[in-house]
Amino acid sequence: MIATASQAERCHEEPAAPVERRATPHAIIATVNRPIGDTGVHAHTRQLRDGLAKASVNCTVVDPFMGTRLWLPIFAIRRLFLHRLNKSWSTRWYRYWHRRALTANLLHQLKITTPGAIVAQCPLSAQAALDVRAKLSLHIPVAMVCHFNHSEAQEYRDQGQLASESAYQSILKFEKQILESVDQVIYVSDWARKSVEQSRDIHPRSSTVIWNGIAAASPASITLDQLGLASTDLLLINVGTLEPRKNQLGLLDFFQHIANRLPNAKLILIGEGPDRPRIQQKIEALNLTGRVVLLGSRRDVPALLSLADAYVHYANLENCPITLLEAARASLPIAAIPTGGTPEILARCAGLSININDIPGSAQSLVDALNNPTVRAAMQQKSREAFHDHFTSETMTAAYLRALG
Repeated sequence: MIATASQAERCHEEPAAPVERRATPHAIIATVNRPIGDTGVHAHTRQLRDGLAKASVNCTVVDPFMGTRLWLPIFAIRRLFLHRLNKSWSTRWYRYWHRRALTANLLHQLKITTPGAIVAQCPLSAQAALDVRAKLSLHIPVAMVCHFNHSEAQEYRDQGQLASESAYQSILKFEKQILESVDQVIYVSDWARKSVEQSRDIHPRSSTVIWNGIAAASPASITLDQLGLASTDLLLINVGTLEPRKNQLGLLDFFQHIANRLPNAKLILIGEGPDRPRIQQKIEALNLTGRVVLLGSRRDVPALLSLADAYVHYANLENCPITLLEAARASLPIAAIPTGGTPEILARCAGLSININDIPGSAQSLVDALNNPTVRAAMQQKSREAFHDHFTSETMTAAYLRALG
């Protein structure tokens, strides 16, 4: 059974309810992604898989890379040749062959066992699930998680991967078809549902909102000395790929106002990406050398967050960013630009909204909060409560089981 409209509105507001094994005895997560990766979709797949397992629900992740190696040479053609010749061709090649491989692997898996539901992580994986369901004449619900902000086509275009207008329009049309064909569309923020359905005039059969959730942090430790930092430093931290959308270049301007007010403030940037050279140049231009620390990609983000005094998020557009949930888990005061789905997290964490039209004023508000022990403690408590009430893996899993019924 698929969630009703009233159930959909409640999915992210109700506390986690006990789950029953009979609700979904077996589930399949279908994805075109590689098994291991650092994207938000990778994190979501892992958290949902592990959450279902803890709820005594068997879960199998099916991707294009499992089983036979016959597909690997086809995938390699894109990396070795097509991506250098024409990025639009490369994107179309990727979409076509990854969908073909996923369809074959799903077909094999569904001949072995019939799941209670299939959760697809994108339109391509949803189409593969729908095709296999029809081929085998099965009656199982197919839900699609909508991770994109507005459309995958637009994201490809923004990344320079889709210059062809005809290909762009074709993917937009395909997305609309899939979103209106699956039994359930699951968005990871209220903003995303409005952005997709209202602005694009898309009408799914049923839709709901379930925020991302993450597990409790694994025990890990790192010292300030290991990072070349002092106990007297006031540490602001930011996690994300160094790219225009994450806007670390803008964050440097914001941090300069904080650095001028707090001599002991330092900014830690975690991540790698194409903007790193420009970030390094700007650090020097703003005389922030020694005040901004570039740590690159790290596997110990939870431990690093535990050392910080506040989390600052400066992305131009986000849906339901995992990094903010990690910051809330670490009980950090949060300041962020209120774009996309970010305000939904800020509201529950009592975080500070950064007004990009008043950078000095927003910087002063954060400085005042960090300098006031009472305010700072209250923000820490709200972040901690928001994580436990709304953003745990258990809460997300329970909402999925209710939605899939």
